[in-house]
Amino acid sequence: MADVIYNERYRLDAKIGEGGMAVVYRGYDLILRRQVAIKVLRPAFSADAAFVARFDFEAQAAAKLSHPNIVTTYDVGKVDGDHYIVEEYVPGETLATLIARQGRLPESVAVRYARQICAALAAAHRQELLHRDIKPSNILITREDVVRVADFGIAHAVDESAFADRGSGEDVVLGSLPYCAPEVLTGGRVTEASDLYSLGVVLFEMVAGVRPFSGTDPDALADAIVRDPAPDPRSKSAEISAHFAGIIARLLRKQPEQRYGSAGEVLAALRQIVRVPAEDDDAEEEAGPDAPTEILRRRARQTMVEAGAKPLELPALPPPPAWRAGRTLAYAGIIVALALVIALVVAARQASSHDMRVPDLSGKSIAESIATLHSLGIDNVAIRQGPDPIVQGGLVAGTDPSLNQRVAPGQTVTLLVSTGPPTVDVPNVLGQEPNNAQEFLTAQGFLVRVGAKVHSATIRQGLIAATNPAPGSPLGKGGTVVMSESLGPALVTVPNVVSLTEDEARKMLAKLGLKLAVNSQVSVNNIPADIVLSQDPSERGSLAPGGTVMVDVSAGPAAIEVPMLVGQTLDAARQTLSGLGLSIGNVVQADVPDKPPGTVVSQTPGAFARVAQGAAIDVVVSAGATTGPAAPAQSSPPSSSAPTIPIPNVIGMPLDQAKGVLERNGYQVNRVIVAGSATDAKVLSTDPPVGTTPSSNAVNLIIGR
Repeated sequence: MADVIYNERYRLDAKIGEGGMAVVYRGYDLILRRQVAIKVLRPAFSADAAFVARFDFEAQAAAKLSHPNIVTTYDVGKVDGDHYIVEEYVPGETLATLIARQGRLPESVAVRYARQICAALAAAHRQELLHRDIKPSNILITREDVVRVADFGIAHAVDESAFADRGSGEDVVLGSLPYCAPEVLTGGRVTEASDLYSLGVVLFEMVAGVRPFSGTDPDALADAIVRDPAPDPRSKSAEISAHFAGIIARLLRKQPEQRYGSAGEVLAALRQIVRVPAEDDDAEEEAGPDAPTEILRRRARQTMVEAGAKPLELPALPPPPAWRAGRTLAYAGIIVALALVIALVVAARQASSHDMRVPDLSGKSIAESIATLHSLGIDNVAIRQGPDPIVQGGLVAGTDPSLNQRVAPGQTVTLLVSTGPPTVDVPNVLGQEPNNAQEFLTAQGFLVRVGAKVHSATIRQGLIAATNPAPGSPLGKGGTVVMSESLGPALVTVPNVVSLTEDEARKMLAKLGLKLAVNSQVSVNNIPADIVLSQDPSERGSLAPGGTVMVDVSAGPAAIEVPMLVGQTLDAARQTLSGLGLSIGNVVQADVPDKPPGTVVSQTPGAFARVAQGAAIDVVVSAGATTGPAAPAQSSPPSSSAPTIPIPNVIGMPLDQAKGVLERNGYQVNRVIVAGSATDAKVLSTDPPVGTTPSSNAVNLIIGR
């Protein structure tokens, strides 16, 4: 069957039984790692809200029962509309299967099973919980021949729901009709005696191989149960004693008050069977349990009265004989012998009353098991641990001596405590092809399931990327390994890094496990340097972890190398700059004796400097040059107006800086005279001198190195 897991805990492995109201599965508790039985209600019952509410209540009440002859209820829950109960998984077979296979059971076996069923019912009745569905299919027989009664509380819920339907006018009875008591079928009050009637039907079926009542249809069967007297099982070829037949007859009486008062009374009656001589059938029948105790007492008293009314007429006693010492010694010997016999009998009875047998401790905790043994008078307890394929680790799997074996006073009982199923390490199949991995794990004795696919940064797509449990983990022999194929690395969504600086983009990508690489730097006039212009992959693209995003980064405005203009004519310099996207700036004339007029003798910025596109280059040309309309640096001749402040100190300044200082103070450069080399020339002196206040604002500059 496909894997079905309830509430991420209980896995349904295989269907092992079906009933009128539930389907039973063998399952596995994934948290506590133990086998369980899971009963899933049929949809017809799950749809009844009143039934489900009562079902939950009774199942929770049943979970409180703890008895060696009762199947433990672990949990109750609901998932996707399915209501379920989780119970202890009991390996073995049902009593119904045993009867079907063997037919009639021997009286000794039936009595042994009956005692254990009574013990379970007595424990439940003390908790005010009725079973209401006692039948062979609800009675499990373990491999150790121990009875475990199942489904406590479920029948209670069914019964109340059924009679709610009856009250509404619908003649419906839910349950196991052949085992229902007459009062159940007639709508009477259901009590402990109703469970005892069902027990009587089960006992009848165990010893006779058939049920006490039959019918051609359900209505005929119900009428027979309500009206017909129960047959004697010996009439159905049951080979049992009259005492046991009497117990069954009393359990099957029509009136509840005429049955036994409790399961404890039935248990006491069953214990008396071994004390009745097997060959004295008539005596058994007279002393059978269907004869009330008070009637037995009245018969005894009446016999005594009748005996007293007609005393025996005894012959006269002869005169006492003469005293003899030998006769006295003989009497004394007889008395001593009688006393010795009585003492031996009493000792034997006391020994039998202290007869101790090992109880069923399977599945119990160590503390609970020790307490149970101590309560039985078994004080010497040892513990031995070992693996067990079924019992959960830490719980008792068995005892030594084994179940029901006699324990002598002072004898040690060893608790065999489970360490869990035998484990082996899960092999490493990571990186293998799924088919090869599954074949290998199966050959190692594991069950294999295919789980959800997962991402892996190291294992390529399509290969096994993970197992649960992980490789090397201990797993019970025959356990299940879940394999998951790789989907390859988990892809990362690329963010938008355009317009961020290169450093900001690098940090953002690093947080996502990605890298940044600069593809190229592009000069852009209106975008500052170091700004990301484009990216690949683009925004919302995908990359594997550790992948690289390629970007183009702005280099800022385009930088142009200034050419060498010195030695060229002014026109030639203008054409050179125009071809590079540059222009002539300020033009200053200077008296340079060794240069032809109109020759560029100095430039600012100097040759090989880098400037932005469209920048203007200032030049100094030799005097007498014809510069044309744009040649002169000054836009007008010096003004004749007298300045009001002295000429500022510009000595040592470059020509452009000196011109700026003079113009801010109301002066204009009239002529520039080059003394020596014009390259990187600075102001050597002024005419008029620095600090004087001339009558005009015209100043001549003498520059050189």
